[in-house]
Amino acid sequence: LYKPTAYGLENIPEEGPIIFVGNHRHAFDPIVVMTYTNRIVHYMAKESIFKGIHGKIFESIGLIKVHRNKSNPMAVMEAEEILQQGGTVGIFPEGTRNKTNKQLLPFKYGAVSMAKKTNSKIVPFAITGDYKFRSKNLTIRIGKPIDPEEDLESANKKLRKEMIKLIKENEMGLMIVTGY
Repeated sequence: LYKPTAYGLENIPEEGPIIFVGNHRHAFDPIVVMTYTNRIVHYMAKESIFKGIHGKIFESIGLIKVHRNKSNPMAVMEAEEILQQGGTVGIFPEGTRNKTNKQLLPFKYGAVSMAKKTNSKIVPFAITGDYKFRSKNLTIRIGKPIDPEEDLESANKKLRKEMIKLIKENEMGLMIVTGY
């Protein structure tokens, strides 16, 4: 429907544990990422979307239920088990959809902490543009995998810096394409 343009698909490892980490502005962001990889991505998702018939669908595609504003040891254990088996997990480090004019909200530490604990690579991505039918500016850019070798604070800063770089590359690409 939206025909996103994708860059950096070669940066997605074909095997081994990875955590997709990106910005989050729209409910369809996880689907865009899932569309561009052959790997099953188990996204961490807020519990409220699991209500009713939609909940059964989300459970069947492997989303991991997360309770907002409280500890989630079962969700973390489930995600870590997937990674320890060489699987793929998706996390939005902002913790919620960004409905502001800011590029990114402050990051939580779950993604870098989980990556360190499970020896997983972090694959950053940025989605920019509009979710409009046959949009001309919806873009996903996948960055090179990151090893979170530093302390959590440094790893989170490095990840944030990389995501801002990817967002800016998307915006620059759009300016070149549209002539602005």
